[in-house]
Amino acid sequence: VVSTQSTGIIIDNTSKDDFCVLAKPEAAKTEAFSYKLRVAMQLFDILSENSEIDHPLCEECTNGLFLELDKQLRTLKQDCTDYRRVLAQLQQQDSSITSQLDEDIERLRAEEEALLKELDEVSEERASVAAELSALQISERELEKEEEQLHREINQYEHRLAEVNLQQKCLDDELKYSHTELEKLKKTNVFNTVFHIWHEGHFGTINGFRLGRLPTFNVEWDEVNAGWGQTALLLFSLANANNFVFQRYKIVPFGSQSYLEGETKLPLFTNGGLRLFWDAKFDQGMVAFLDCLKQFLDLSKRKDRLISPTKSTSQKLVIRKGFTASSYTSIVKNSGQKL
Repeated sequence: VVSTQSTGIIIDNTSKDDFCVLAKPEAAKTEAFSYKLRVAMQLFDILSENSEIDHPLCEECTNGLFLELDKQLRTLKQDCTDYRRVLAQLQQQDSSITSQLDEDIERLRAEEEALLKELDEVSEERASVAAELSALQISERELEKEEEQLHREINQYEHRLAEVNLQQKCLDDELKYSHTELEKLKKTNVFNTVFHIWHEGHFGTINGFRLGRLPTFNVEWDEVNAGWGQTALLLFSLANANNFVFQRYKIVPFGSQSYLEGETKLPLFTNGGLRLFWDAKFDQGMVAFLDCLKQFLDLSKRKDRLISPTKSTSQKLVIRKGFTASSYTSIVKNSGQKL
């Protein structure tokens, strides 16, 4: 009898013809399926001469072995039947599941193709959007540069506008001042300012020059001549301001040697001397001046000027008939006042 510790099997080889493989009592009590399967595999190896044990079994051992194997075979067949039944169920389930999975797979493949196509479209669109974004960024930078330039120009224009507004205000102030001055000037008689006519006692004066002489008070003839020059210039200026042309005479203001042009040259000045008041040309010059004065006064009355009536005609007659120093001085004073 040979006992193997590794397999738990006792082999009886007392007889060359009869032999039996016996299991240990404790091993026979083990009902675990894995243990039985391992024993069956070992027996199968022995029977198929794959085992290293080369001892024949006795008949009793062989019968016991057969019974054991038959029992295990029935168990295995039952297990196999159960396995087949379960396998059939699984196959039936697998066919329906496989069909469903195939459908799912086809659907997923279709979805995958659609998604891939959509992905390609999205990729193309993304590339297009990226190119457009790049172009927009370039345009944005250019617009920012233009905006900065516009801001600079606006600042320059605002600065210039402020300067122009300041200049405009200054001009408005100047214009307002000019209007004020113009109103003052309109109310101002330039002739009264330039030619100040007044009187000093019995003497009429123009710009401080006395016109005339008295027996008790002799005035220098240079001063008288200068006064006549100022008087001639005043009447000449008044006539030009009114675009008036004298008849018969033309006044030529020439300072202290002023004169009138007619048929002859009539002076409004004299060198003095004993025959001064009987100097015919000087007398004629004064008469001609009074004639021009009367013409201008007549023009003023026609234009409704507020000028009092004159006695220039009678004065002219006086001068023509001769006069004394007192009458001459009075005539000149009155003439100056009328101017």
